[in-house]
Amino acid sequence: MQSGPIAQSRKDANTIKKSRNITVVLGNPPYKNKAAGMGGWIESGSAGRPSPMRHWQPTPKWSVSAHTHHLKNLYVYFWRWATLKVFGSGWKEATGETSGDRSGIICFITAAGFLNGPGFQKMREDLRRDCSDIWVIDCSPEGHQPDIPTRIFQGVQQPVCIVLAAKPLKKDAEKPAQVRFTALPTGRREDKLKALEMLSLQGPGWADALAGWREPFFPGATGDWATFPALSDFFVWSSSGVTPHRTWVIAPDQGSLVQRWDKLVGESQTPAKTTLFHEDRDRSLEKVVSVSLGDHHLRTNPVGKDTGPSLEPIRYAFRSFDRQWIIPDHRLLSMARPPLWNRASHHQVHLTALEASSPKAGPSITMTDLIPDNDHYKGSFGGRVFPLWADAAATKPNIAPDMLTLLADALGEVSPEDVMAYLAAVMAHPAFTKRFLPDLVQPGLRVPLTADPALFAEAAAIGREAVWLHTYGERFADPEAGRPKGPPRMAAEARPSIPADGGIPGAPEPLPDTMEYDAVKRRLTVGKGFVDNVSPEVWNYEVSGKQVVGHWFSYRKRDRTRPQIGDRRPPSPLDRVQPDHWLAEYTSDLIHLLNVLGLVVELEPRQADLLERILAGGKIEAPPSKAE
Repeated sequence: MQSGPIAQSRKDANTIKKSRNITVVLGNPPYKNKAAGMGGWIESGSAGRPSPMRHWQPTPKWSVSAHTHHLKNLYVYFWRWATLKVFGSGWKEATGETSGDRSGIICFITAAGFLNGPGFQKMREDLRRDCSDIWVIDCSPEGHQPDIPTRIFQGVQQPVCIVLAAKPLKKDAEKPAQVRFTALPTGRREDKLKALEMLSLQGPGWADALAGWREPFFPGATGDWATFPALSDFFVWSSSGVTPHRTWVIAPDQGSLVQRWDKLVGESQTPAKTTLFHEDRDRSLEKVVSVSLGDHHLRTNPVGKDTGPSLEPIRYAFRSFDRQWIIPDHRLLSMARPPLWNRASHHQVHLTALEASSPKAGPSITMTDLIPDNDHYKGSFGGRVFPLWADAAATKPNIAPDMLTLLADALGEVSPEDVMAYLAAVMAHPAFTKRFLPDLVQPGLRVPLTADPALFAEAAAIGREAVWLHTYGERFADPEAGRPKGPPRMAAEARPSIPADGGIPGAPEPLPDTMEYDAVKRRLTVGKGFVDNVSPEVWNYEVSGKQVVGHWFSYRKRDRTRPQIGDRRPPSPLDRVQPDHWLAEYTSDLIHLLNVLGLVVELEPRQADLLERILAGGKIEAPPSKAE
């Protein structure tokens, strides 16, 4: 064993401790999302002083208020405590006392969302003002939900990072810290730990991160990718999807929702009723709401005193290609996003995509005509919703005026529908994700924008077909172009079908619990029934790791329970109110889904070819960044 380096390190450390007053905080803070009320005085303030977390609230003019709920996380509270104690960041505001000049180091391994999340812009600015140097080590280059053997902490699904932030005495707060970034190699945990052993702050492999005060702690985009406009540049406004915070208000059939409501209002015992409702800090049996959801009726009495029937359930974009039902009652939905409902119409199209993470495979974006769930894109990690129209009358486009002007100058007149269709053509297919996977190590989608009017027109035509498919024939229908309104159907010879002896039985047979696929027979078996002429490509179709057909069935089989993650509360008993047999509408929905996916698969080679021709030709470069 060689003790020389350790002895020298101790000697150097003792020299520093004798000559300088420096504070060091090391740790692995706990991760808990939605931790409002758990941050102690860091969250709530003390002795009449404001909350230290207020120091990290973005200013309204940055237009990122919809993202600030991500600050309510235990690891963020620990970061705020450390910057206050070590750097004196916001000390006078939090304590009323003047803080002397301080020097110190914080080194945490935490969840990585703050590296680029929009809601963390003030946190990143604060760290750049406090520190002279910041080193960032990405420990999860595989992204969200990596294979367990690749995780530094095997029970943690979220990407994690190590950040070392150093503040010297007399740091100039007007000079941003130099932020350096490196990533551990993809692969097994053991290989990552070995790479950490070899890593040196002065060694090779570090890249300079973006220098702007609020920019992500990531290196800037490089190569052609850096010249493409960001997806967000195309839109004036975007939103998170609906976050109900109670799963019983969503179901794959209307009848279950009506029965759940009837059971809730029929319960006379308050404790039992509270359990059924599944209260949280935003919604309770006593909560009164005053904001309607679009043109859906607003009930101003609290749920606890309501004895009337349920509001009529409506179709809901639960997951990509999975259309379920929801009770459109604002009293039941903790984060309903009223502006989305106020913009809803028979003309609206919503584009959904990941935001704080990147797609792994499948289409990088998906589309829907319905109000979308917060996890619509892939079933986890949220995302962003970009509507086509800014009003329910579909008279005000949500496409950014600067972008429409840029396109008109280069291509001639371009309609808002053309822009949405172009995005669908270029991005809503697996070839896009595969082609730019190395660039997607840093979250944030970009769009290669052709400067060729003919190629743009071709893309818009292909994209209209893609939107028509993603919306089950409800948007961009055009019978003359072969897109009739209503559920799309494959050509007769390719169409999935249920033979006379393959019907999926209903009552008295119980709901099936199994779905299997035979690639040789091209047969999809559901319990005791089956569907023929289902291609392997349809069966395997995924959206960033979520197999669509299997995921669709998981919400319609007999056992719909899901594993609890962490200390999350068990779901409401109302979730268990479901049909006792397979419904005819489930069969119809399955046939619709298989036809849509089959046609999506057929369209994708044309989209892939289009993308390559766009990349090979002249392109319109990204407009100047709006970030300060």
